[in-house]
Amino acid sequence: MIVRASAHYTLRPGRDVETVVPGMDLLPKPMARRMIAPVRRAMACALAALAEAGVERPDGIFYGTGLGCLADTQEFLLEIERNAGSLLAPTSFMRSTHNTVAGLLALALKAPGPNLTFSQGFLSFHAALLAAVLHLEERPGDRVLVGASDEHLPLLDQLFEALHLEEAVAPGARPAEGAAFFVLGGTDGPVKGRVVDVRMGPADRVKAAAGTAIWTGALVPATPPGPCYAERTGLHHSAPAVALALALADAVPAVQVLDREGAQHGLIHLAR
Repeated sequence: MIVRASAHYTLRPGRDVETVVPGMDLLPKPMARRMIAPVRRAMACALAALAEAGVERPDGIFYGTGLGCLADTQEFLLEIERNAGSLLAPTSFMRSTHNTVAGLLALALKAPGPNLTFSQGFLSFHAALLAAVLHLEERPGDRVLVGASDEHLPLLDQLFEALHLEEAVAPGARPAEGAAFFVLGGTDGPVKGRVVDVRMGPADRVKAAAGTAIWTGALVPATPPGPCYAERTGLHHSAPAVALALALADAVPAVQVLDREGAQHGLIHLAR
């Protein structure tokens, strides 16, 4: 499946002095004023990918997120506490849902096509990408937007330390924020790469093929051996999408990205 364009960003607390997010100038101003910063950043990346591909309105939006809009969810829970059981404004709840980013993109782009959000931990982006590939197999002339984003809160750092999670993940992997979006499909235009394969399932059914560079997620043992991409992407559920965007930016000839969520494994094979 052809990849036409991509855009991404990573924000690692305590390490990034300044984060340059592509597409911030493309956000509709009235809508941007009502968004919190992480949502603006995710939206901007999506719009940047569409602009690079020359797509005004995608034929479908396929989005993955592990924890959804964390900052808005936190604010919603705090509002419940402040109101002590009285009625709440519906806006707070609407902004806290996992499909907020995909829904806002559909509104901003006036995109009436399929709009699906997947939340499967570190395999959220894999699920979104697989759904997009299946859509394009049925409608090869379409161009669809595929991406993932996850936010960071200081609470995640506290939990990471309290639960000693550094012992369970790859060295150098720390909680972070990031997003990556891609435009797939179509029969003409620039080509950045090609999705050769997307798989999800038990470990014995998801194995990397020999002869291609292998990048592993923070929870994947280095067998077969391969560098862990989490030090570059930070530790968040949308890191696999950012890793794929980094592979395109690095012009890696071919790479297989391996990830795991519980007993389920995921693989994305990308080629130039």
